[in-house]
Order: sequence, then structure tokens, then C-alpha cells
Amino acid sequence: MPRHPVSMWPVCLSLLVACGNDGSSSGYYTDSYGPGITGPGGTDGGGTGGTDGAPTTGDPPPETEDEGDFRVPRASGKYVYSASQTTDSVAVIDTANLVIDVVEVGQGPTVVQPVPGQAGDAGSVVVLDQGSHDVAVLRTSEAGATTVSIHPVTPGANNLAVSPGGNFVFVYHDVDGPEQLGAGSDQELSVLDVATGTAYEMTVGAHPREVVFAPDDSTAYVITAAGVNVIPFATLGAIGKPPLLPVVQDPGIDPATLEVQIVAGLGIALARVDGEPWLAVTQLPGGELTVLDLPGVPTDLDVSSSGAFAVLTLPGPGGSRFLEVPLPLGPGEFEEHAVPGEYVGLASVAADGDTMLLYTTVDPFARTEAPAPALPLNDDHAVYASSSSSSTSTTGDDSTASGTGDDSTTGTTTTTTTGDDGPPLPDPRQRITLARRDGAGWDLVTLFVEVPVVSVGIAPDSRNAILVHGADPGADPATAFSYSLFDLTPAFPLLKRQNTEAAPGPVLFTPDGGRAAVLLRDDLAGVRKVDLVDLGNFIVEPLLLGSPPEGAGYVEPTEKIFVSQQHPTGRITFVDPQGDVQTVTGYVLNDSVKD
Repeated sequence: MPRHPVSMWPVCLSLLVACGNDGSSSGYYTDSYGPGITGPGGTDGGGTGGTDGAPTTGDPPPETEDEGDFRVPRASGKYVYSASQTTDSVAVIDTANLVIDVVEVGQGPTVVQPVPGQAGDAGSVVVLDQGSHDVAVLRTSEAGATTVSIHPVTPGANNLAVSPGGNFVFVYHDVDGPEQLGAGSDQELSVLDVATGTAYEMTVGAHPREVVFAPDDSTAYVITAAGVNVIPFATLGAIGKPPLLPVVQDPGIDPATLEVQIVAGLGIALARVDGEPWLAVTQLPGGELTVLDLPGVPTDLDVSSSGAFAVLTLPGPGGSRFLEVPLPLGPGEFEEHAVPGEYVGLASVAADGDTMLLYTTVDPFARTEAPAPALPLNDDHAVYASSSSSSTSTTGDDSTASGTGDDSTTGTTTTTTTGDDGPPLPDPRQRITLARRDGAGWDLVTLFVEVPVVSVGIAPDSRNAILVHGADPGADPATAFSYSLFDLTPAFPLLKRQNTEAAPGPVLFTPDGGRAAVLLRDDLAGVRKVDLVDLGNFIVEPLLLGSPPEGAGYVEPTEKIFVSQQHPTGRITFVDPQGDVQTVTGYVLNDSVKD
């Protein structure tokens, strides 16, 4: 049943971002958390862990990937839009001159998303008003005049997704969002037709967590715990329960073990399950499901930004492999590549499709507390061998040792053991492998990174990356955290480690890949700053902030990075390409101060 707009008015209260990536593929993995690495055309960081896993005796331990989602002001055109829940308003900031409009919206505005396709420097966003269960559509002309229209939507929503053409807005409850759903169902969502103001209500699969759009703005794919709902925009008025297509053969699989990637440009879904040696490929919307048997158990599934191929990582203690799967899939088609002597469980593919970073966020070799054997072990041998091989003719059994060391575990006394008397093997989180396409294969370079990697992001131009590290237990506590700048272009790559006073938070890349911003915050230690990174020379300029940073974005027309901060009346700092800094404070109270 469609809903219709209830109000529209012009707003003139004049007082003296970050662009998204409309890629052809997207997806989710249910076990993700930690610092975000974001940016126009950038990549979500892969992994936060630093979680030591038990020694591997069978399947490799699951990796932890990061999706880096946070609520911050958003940019559209030359404007930045910042919502205030306490005053039920949105500040519209002209980044060219810092003139500010404060416009009224519904109750409790939270999520702000830009609407693509605006002319010139004009801007437009949609704002979710969670308190009044509606969506506000804001349109700002190049001259600075803003209009607002309000549209009722499904109650309980906590997220918005805008189609690449800016024509449709999905309003839904994201199971990974910060709010817990009260009475009701998270399976109800609304699709707002921006041009007509009509909202179409429908029911999808259980626990939606992401909406992916076809590049031609014709279809949406809603990823849920039960499968993928396919929603063609041409028939919105006739859809109440869009088709739900399973992405694995067994509907009883625990969705917490499932990773799904949608290749929207090809209309297919790829899925893997923790501990299973196969890849499921589902045609959308037909539903035909093909299972591709693999030579081992993958721990990660990644898709190139062009949708031309997928990558699966198969870690092993004596050496790992990754599979390159050309898309669309042919019968039994994949190419296997060895990573000799390295344990890699995650892949991050650069935008150019010719560069990858291979790494891990777990240490399967860590010593752990295990039950002591009731009887002496007669074959006390190594759990893992340290030998490596460049052979790619494997059968899926990644173990290179003659035994597992776990065949006698019935005692009640605990002791620290790895199944041998030797020293622990090196932590694989302290190594990262750069893979660069070389003809039909890949050239591999592995570097030591000193401190375990917990998250990785590659700049949009595919020339540089930022590696976020965990805390260094042997370092001065005042500078125990760090990140590394990684030049991916030389024959022997350059790594520059940057020590910090706080754990690196969200990371922003500019669309051209020339600059980055790393947010640093520790409220107890009084750390509130942003590191401004020149990716051309790796020079880092720290900028002290007046308040704790919350998020960052980029305004393309004015080429300004902005950092939103936690402040009772609103505070945003803008930095232009020359490093000039301007801050606006107090715009929530219609009393802005510029400095």
C-alpha cells in the first residue's frame, strides 16, 4: 500500500562529504566490527581482530572483517548536512563560504544520506526522522535556498539506502544498526519514490542488513538472513512480498556463518559458509543455484569493484592459496594461486583489479590453554610444519604436519601446550603480502609489519594503502597504537609506520587518492585530533581538535575534508587542500561561530 507526502514547505533561515562508491558489487559478513576505513571509491577495512585463535587442527579459524559504518554529517554538492536529534533540525553548511541554514525536519533525525544526480554544486539529502517515523527530503539550490518535504514511512527503521540514480530510497531496519527493535518486525520496509513522494510498503526476509542496487538503477537486492529479496523498480506498485531467493542449498545454515556478496552488475549472489569447501552462486532473479567445489575451506570472499572476478582465500599453516573466480561463472572455472610460506585468510582487492593485499587478523599458532592428556604422549610432534611450497596442486587439506597433537585431551588438569616443546611459530598477523597482477599470474611481495594488522584500506587510485595496527604491548603506553602508510607501486614497496596516542579510528580517503584523514580519539587521555596524510610523500600533519572527533567526510566541489565532532551545539572543522583550517561551532542553536 503506497503512502503519500503530508507536507512540503520552503525554508529560509540563513545565518551569518563524503561521496559514496556506487560500485557494482557489495556484500556483508555477519561477524564484523571495529575501526572503519572509508572513502569515496575506497574499501572497507578487512578485519579488526587481533583475536588469538586456537591452534588449527582442521578448518582454519574464521577471520574478522570490518565494514566501517558510522553516522556522521554527509556532503552533497558543495553543502554539508548535519542532523540534530535534540532540536529536530538539520544544519545546511555552504562549504564555499561557511554560510549556514538551519532547517526544521521531523522528530529525532539521525541518518543522513546524499541523493546523487544533483546539478552543479546543488545538494540534496534524505534524512531519517526516527522519532516521527518519516523521511525528510532536503533540496538545496546553488544559491543556498533549501526546501523540505516530509514523507511517512515504516516505523522502526534505522537506516537508509539511496539508489545510484537518486530515484529511490529504501527505509529499513538494519539488524547491524545501533538501535534494538522493539515491538513489531524488522522485515517491514518502505521504498520512497523521490520524484512522486510515494512510499511503497513491503515485507522482506528476516533481519535485513544491506541493500544493493543494480548500476542501471533498475533493481534492488535486499540481503537478509533468509536470502536475497529481488525488487524491480518498474513494478513497485504491485510488490507486497518481493521474491525471496535462497543463496545456499541448506536453508537451516546458521546465518552467522554466512558471507554473501552481490555482484549487482551481473545479477548474481555469491555465498560461502565458514568451514565449508564450496562457493554457492545464485542467479538473480531466476534463483538457479550452482555449487562450485573448492580445493579447501575459504575464510574470505571478495569481489573486484568492476565485478569481473571474485577472490577466495584458503589459508594453511605451511602456505596459503587464493582462488581467482572469473565472473560470470563458467563450469568449474577458477584459477588457483599459491602464497608459499604465508598464512593469509583475508584479501582486499584494489579498485584497479590488478592489486591485492593478503593478510590475516588471527594467529592460529598462538599457545592456548588446553586439557592435559591423561596418559603420556608417545608421538610428541609439531602441530604445524614451517616448510613452504610453491605448488598449486592441492586437494583442500591445508595441514602439512603428520599429526595434530589433539588426540589425547581427556584429562581435567590444564596446561599451556601447542603439541610440541619448541617455541611458538611467528605471528602471521605481523606479515602482509602485496599481490600485483603479472600476465596470467600474480607477483607476490611479503613484508614484515612489526605490530599485528587489524584493518586494511586501499586508496581509490590503488597506489597506496593504510594498515591499522593493534596495540603494541612492548611500546610506551602513551604511543602504543599505530598505523602504517603503504606505497603499493615500487618494486620493493615502502612502509612507513606512524605511532599514535590513541587507537586509530575511521580513516577517510579523498576520491583522487591524494589525501587521507585518520581520526584519533581517547576521551580518558584527552586525545582529540586528526592526522592529515599527504599520500604523495607520506608526510603526516596532526591537527588538534576542540572536541572529540566522531566522523569525517569530503566535499568534492570545494575539495575540503571535514571532521564532525562531539559538541553540545555542533562543531565541524574543514580543511582545504592547502591545509587551511576553518571550524564552525554552535549551528545547532542557530548561533554559529566561525574560527
